[in-house]
Amino acid sequence: MPRAKKAPTKTSGAPKIPGPLSPEQVHKLFGLADPYDPPPEPTALVGYATFWDPGLSIERLREKHRSLFYPTDFLDKARFTKDTDSWKWRQLRLLPVEPGKPFLEQQKQLTNADRPAAARELVTFLVLHFLTTGERFELERWRCSDVLPSKKRVIVGPFGPLGLDIGTVADSWNSPNISLSAIFTPHRKP
Repeated sequence: MPRAKKAPTKTSGAPKIPGPLSPEQVHKLFGLADPYDPPPEPTALVGYATFWDPGLSIERLREKHRSLFYPTDFLDKARFTKDTDSWKWRQLRLLPVEPGKPFLEQQKQLTNADRPAAARELVTFLVLHFLTTGERFELERWRCSDVLPSKKRVIVGPFGPLGLDIGTVADSWNSPNISLSAIFTPHRKP
């Protein structure tokens, strides 16, 4: 008689993430030309997901993968959705920083060379994770580095059945479902 499978248990540790795609695989996935002379993959950091960031804007990611985003007019008009960057390796901390605290208290808990992720960086990781695993990365709302003219900070998440939600919140607002994102960008060795 076969044994019944145990129900999966949720751990308090960082979620398991598959190894990163190569720069060429990421560019192919997004329909981009291969990167010229990409640096080697950085050393893995415990509790972080390493990923190749091709520098695409949220606007471009939404154009290519509209069904992955919560339907809202807010993103059509927001300046931060048009931001791009040069391609490079990134390492995203998988556990959010200080859920339930205001931004300044969360920011004090960043360590080493971590900084709050730009919304574009976090969204790129979430889209890549979905396209490579078919699973939506579980997150509540993570504060990002982007601040709107209204002085509200961009938050990303959750990634629900209707798509990835992107909104804003005041830095002073605290909620048990609002954390701070943290990202590290390894330096290219000369």
